[in-house]
Amino acid sequence: MSTVTATLKDGRTVEYLSDMIGEGGMEQVFFTADKKSVVCFFKDQNVARDPNRMARLEAILDKYNPTTHPTMGQHYLNLFCWPTGIVIKPKFGVMTPAYDSNFFFQSGPFKGKEKVGKWFSSSKLRKMLPPEELCDWLRYLQICKRMASAIGKMHMTGLAHSDLSCNNVLIDPTKARCSVIDIDSLVVPGVYPPDVLGTPNYVAPEVLSTNHLPVNDPKRILPSNQTDLHAMAVLFYEYLLRRHPLKGPKVNSPTSAEEDERLSMGEKALFIENPNDNSNHWSRGKGWPSLEPTCDVLGPHLKNLFHQAFVDGLHNPKARPIATAWERALDLSMDLIIQCGNKSCKEKWFIFIDGKKVRCPWCGWKLDRPIPVLELHYAPRKGQYRPEGRLLVCWNERVLYKWHVFTNCNPIIGADPQNQATVLFYNNQWILRNDNLNSLVSSSGNPVPVKQATPLKDGDWITLSKDEKGRCVSIRIINP
Repeated sequence: MSTVTATLKDGRTVEYLSDMIGEGGMEQVFFTADKKSVVCFFKDQNVARDPNRMARLEAILDKYNPTTHPTMGQHYLNLFCWPTGIVIKPKFGVMTPAYDSNFFFQSGPFKGKEKVGKWFSSSKLRKMLPPEELCDWLRYLQICKRMASAIGKMHMTGLAHSDLSCNNVLIDPTKARCSVIDIDSLVVPGVYPPDVLGTPNYVAPEVLSTNHLPVNDPKRILPSNQTDLHAMAVLFYEYLLRRHPLKGPKVNSPTSAEEDERLSMGEKALFIENPNDNSNHWSRGKGWPSLEPTCDVLGPHLKNLFHQAFVDGLHNPKARPIATAWERALDLSMDLIIQCGNKSCKEKWFIFIDGKKVRCPWCGWKLDRPIPVLELHYAPRKGQYRPEGRLLVCWNERVLYKWHVFTNCNPIIGADPQNQATVLFYNNQWILRNDNLNSLVSSSGNPVPVKQATPLKDGDWITLSKDEKGRCVSIRIINP
């Protein structure tokens, strides 16, 4: 296979292989000779003469580039496939890192294909994949958290993706990783307009319902970070419940399938779990399956955000939850995660819902032994603890991290991952082992040295740290 030399705008040259490895709607893609990067040439070379296109790419590579951050750069390299150069010869294009090998199927009939999100969010496509590629439900929570972190960073810098969809986010459940791709078309609202309206099923209703208007019409709604928030919520709902939040039995145009789709995803879009209007509930359609499990099984933090996104914010973009709200809700939900005791359960994990019987929504398994739940308390004034309304559900070897112990620590990517304490089921009782805390105090008021443990008993209180920002926990034992 022959190689060709490409020249980058900054003067660098790179050798790339002459055989095209892929083609999208806008670009043709070639491997560099070392296969560590790809060169993507725009099919329409008129974009090279568009000053906005060049200015946009220069801003993406420089001003808005999170991957060059001195401390968090590697974190964002893992979340984005960010362009690394602008190609000017032999044609106009961009150079980006090649996708990591874990974002390609390694075996089975789809070996070598990219792991775009639709393989894992569609119940039909999931049946075609080997179980080892699907992994357990906890991995999808972790993927959503990473995606929220990526989109949150993008939005904080003033950027919008404009075409966020299952095709433009690669996910790998085996490692709970995701990568946002197609970065070269990012939108800076008011500066660099969008090139595309988005991908069907992920386009925000306000964009779809105004796309018949001229681009310069003030009533025309174009992609922005608010429309990203709609697409992101759709992706999260699909990853966690394996169905589209707006696709129900309601028919809005009985004479035209195309018009029905436009209305059902646009101006007449209706959440399939809308509590105020059940006309699009699956139960209303002949031949539709039961809408189980509903988003109630996701716990209060995620359920509330899905209602905010698809009830309050569906036709009111300003009401949509922002990425950092999703990140926080996902963190709190992972504190509520509990392992299913059914070894044959495909999902393996589910959310504990306070006040309800502990039951796996995926397979029906019911809790078969008592488990401790820790309620976190903080002290706005020294010694005067107040409940935070935050729970930590425990299982054998559940770890407490700094963000559980101290109110001034957050579970951001890159936070200290060192174990502070560990919950264990030992000698037929639940205990809390001190791993790294210097002022852990038992319910009887005695210090618990590092490597020692204290029992977890119903109604007891334990001080995790006497530090000014330290928490204490009250203990509840949940019985089957």
